[in-house]
Amino acid sequence: MIIANKDQQQTLLEVGKLDLELAKAARSLAELEKNSEADNLRTRLLEASDRLLQAHAKLENLQSELKKLAIDLELVESRIEHDEKKALQVTSEREQKAVAGELVSLKARKSALEDAELERMDEIEQAESEVTELTQERASLNLELEKVLAKQHGESLTLSAAQNELKQKRDKAFESLSPDLQSAYARRANRGIAVAQTLGRDCSACRLSINAVEFESILAQSADHVPTCPNCDAMIIR
Repeated sequence: MIIANKDQQQTLLEVGKLDLELAKAARSLAELEKNSEADNLRTRLLEASDRLLQAHAKLENLQSELKKLAIDLELVESRIEHDEKKALQVTSEREQKAVAGELVSLKARKSALEDAELERMDEIEQAESEVTELTQERASLNLELEKVLAKQHGESLTLSAAQNELKQKRDKAFESLSPDLQSAYARRANRGIAVAQTLGRDCSACRLSINAVEFESILAQSADHVPTCPNCDAMIIR
């Protein structure tokens, strides 16, 4: 049988309430740590970074192709200049035809290279625009993530401070209990809610109804007796 005066019973009840508040605070902290909004932003940031990496690679390839086209064009122009000088020097009709044919081929090649060069320049402009857009998107997502994490950190500090304050109150109240009550409370707390009150004939810990006979027995006990719930064994403070 558990014996406790009225003050000790009220302290038991206070410890029980503080433990429930601590459990609630722990759940809130755990939920805060999950932070699905931050996880979603991290995923989007990773995807944006991957797209930006691909866009940079595409831009570098196009710039490399443009440089190669410029070199090829320079070589063709040099060859055209050489053949035009040569055309002025050759005397035979056969050589003139050969040089003229090569010049036609070279000029066609030059025209194709110039068209390709213009096309690459347009593609580079589009690629640079894409890089700029993705860079801005990544910066925006990073800033948004920083804000979310800062908010999470602030809320976490607030909850942790509240949790520490509750724990100090709980420890102080628990230490004021007699050793027997501390043991009785600890055993029950390991299984669930240690302290309850009656809600009509229902136990506030397990929410189950106490049968009429047992309920009458509980009410009949002296004021310094602490009855227990026949369903969940929680100590009942009347």
